[in-house]
Amino acid sequence: MNAPPANAAALRPLTIRASTAALALACVAMATSAIVFSEPAPVDVLMMGLVVLLPLLGVVRLGRVAITGFTLWLVVVATGYMAALQSPTLDTATIHLAVTLYLAALSMMLAGFIAADPRRLLVLLWAYVIGAGLAALAAVVGYFDIVPGFQDLFTNYGRARGTFKDPNVLGAALAPAVVFLIWQTLRADRRRAIVSALGAAFIGLAVLLSFSRGAWISLALSLALVGVASLAHARRRDDFRRLLMIVFAAPVLLVAGAIAVTQVEPIAVLLEQRASLDQSYDQGPEGRFGGQAKAWSLILDNPQGIGTHTFRERHHHEEAHNVYLSMALSSGWLGGFAYVGVVLLTLAAGLRDAWLGRDRSGLQLVVTASFAGLAFEGAVIDTDHWRHFFLLQAFVWGLADAPEHAFAIDPDARRAGDRAG
Repeated sequence: MNAPPANAAALRPLTIRASTAALALACVAMATSAIVFSEPAPVDVLMMGLVVLLPLLGVVRLGRVAITGFTLWLVVVATGYMAALQSPTLDTATIHLAVTLYLAALSMMLAGFIAADPRRLLVLLWAYVIGAGLAALAAVVGYFDIVPGFQDLFTNYGRARGTFKDPNVLGAALAPAVVFLIWQTLRADRRRAIVSALGAAFIGLAVLLSFSRGAWISLALSLALVGVASLAHARRRDDFRRLLMIVFAAPVLLVAGAIAVTQVEPIAVLLEQRASLDQSYDQGPEGRFGGQAKAWSLILDNPQGIGTHTFRERHHHEEAHNVYLSMALSSGWLGGFAYVGVVLLTLAAGLRDAWLGRDRSGLQLVVTASFAGLAFEGAVIDTDHWRHFFLLQAFVWGLADAPEHAFAIDPDARRAGDRAG
C-alpha cells in the first residue's frame, strides 16, 4: 500500500467558514462606512452585498425586535411612496425611498447576524472605530492644513468634515466611537484602557473641530447615560475607581484641551460663534425655526403627507432640520408615527437589556446610549439616511434578539473582577 506523499497536508485546499467570511466582509463595511462624500457612497456596494450574502450564507437569526423594526420601516417607505405620487419630486423621492428600504433591510440582516452570535459585535465595533479613526485623521489633517491641498477636501466653511460630505455628519458619526472607547477605558485591562483613552481623545478632537452643536450635545448625552448606568451597576472596587477617576479627570482634560485649541484664533472665533444658540440662520421666517413652523402647518393640513423633498422644492429653501417633521412631511401621519415607533422600539429594547444587565459585556449600554444621542440629535437635523443611524439600530436589535445563553461573560470584566477580588 502506497503511503501518502509527505507534502499531502500542504496540498489540502484552504477552507474558510461562512461565518468568518461574513464577519470579515462586515468588518470591511464598518471600517469604510466613514467614507461618505456623496450618496450613494462606495460603502453601499459592500452593505448591499451584506443584505444578500448574510441570509444566503445562513449566518443570521432574525428575532422579533428586528422583524418588528423592519415592518415599521416598510410602513414608512410604503406611505412615502403613496405621498410621493402627488408630488412634483417623484423621481428623486423614488430613489430616496429605495435607499431607505435598503438601509432598513441592512439593519435587519446585520441584526440577525449579531443575534446569531453576539460576540461578533465587539469585532464590528472595533472595525467601526478604525473607520472613525481614519475619518478623524482626515479631519485633523485637513483642518490644520498639515498636507497641502487637503484642506479644501476635508473641511467645509471653516469646519472639519473629514471623509463625510458635511461636518454635522462627521461629528455624529464619530460620537459612537468615542463612547465605545470611553467604555473600554472603564472596562478593559490597563494597557488597552490607556490606548482607548488616547483614541477617544483624538477622535473627540475631530468631533470638536466639526463645530457641530448637535454632535456635541448628542455625545454628552450618550456619555451621561453610560456614566449613570455604570455607576448604578458597578459592583467591583476597580469599576468605582476607574469611574471616579474619569469623572474627575475628564473635566480637567476638557478644560485644558479647550484652552489649548482656543489659542488658535480661527478656532476660538468659530467656537464662540457656534456655542451660541442664537445663530442668524436660525431666525426669521426663512431661518431654521421659521422652516419648522411651516413644516408643522403643512403636517397638520396634509395627514397623507406631501412627498419626499417637496418641502424644500415648494415651501422652503431647505429641509426642516428635524427628522421627525421630515418623516411626517414625506410619509404622512402614519409614516411619521411609524418612524417614531422605530426609534421608541430601539430605545426600549436596548434600555431594557442594558438596565437588566442581560448583556454582561455591557455593549448594549454602549450602542443604546449612542443611539439615544443620535435620536435626540434628530430633533435639530435630518438623520434619515445617516449610515451610522442604521448601524447602531442594527446593533441594538441584534443584542436584543440574541438568546440568553448566547451571551458570554466579558473577559475584560472577569479579569477586572479577579484583580479586585
